[in-house]
Amino acid sequence: MSRINDALKQARQAQPRTPTNTFTPQHMATNEDRTSPLVWLIPSVIIFLIIAGIFFMSWSSAHRTVNAIVGENDISTNPPVVIEVPVITPLPPPPVIVPEPVELPVLQGIFYSATAPTAIVDNKNVAPGDHLKQYRVKEITKFAVILTGPDGKDVKLGLNQ
Repeated sequence: MSRINDALKQARQAQPRTPTNTFTPQHMATNEDRTSPLVWLIPSVIIFLIIAGIFFMSWSSAHRTVNAIVGENDISTNPPVVIEVPVITPLPPPPVIVPEPVELPVLQGIFYSATAPTAIVDNKNVAPGDHLKQYRVKEITKFAVILTGPDGKDVKLGLNQ
C-alpha cells in the first residue's frame, strides 16, 4: 500500500496547482461584432427613393394623359350634338272578346238514392262523374244536379229551372 501512496504523492506534486474555474469566460464585444445601422439604413433609403421616383413618374404620365383627353373634348370648341327622339304613339287597347252564351243543359228529372243517384239531363241518363257536352257531373242531390264546366266553375241545375 505504500507504493500506491507514493505514486499518489508524486502525481500530486507533478500537477500544477490551479484553482478550477466553473465559470466560462465572457466574450468581449468588438467593433467587428457590432452591426452598424448604416448597413441596413443606406440600402433601405435607396430602395425607398427608387419606389418614390417610379410613383411620381407614373403619376405625372397619368396627369398629362388626363389633361390631353380633357383638352380634346372641350365643350366650347365642339358644337352641341342634337339628338332627335322619335315620338312613339301608344297602341290601341286590344278588343274585348265576349264569349258566346253557352246553352245550359236542361234537367228533366232526378232519381235520388244515397248509394247511386242518377238524373235525366237533355234526355240522357247521367250519374256523378259522367260527361255531358263540355260539362262533367259533379254531384246529384235530391233537388239539384251540380255540373263542372271547362273553366272549373260549377253550374247548378235545379228542378225549378
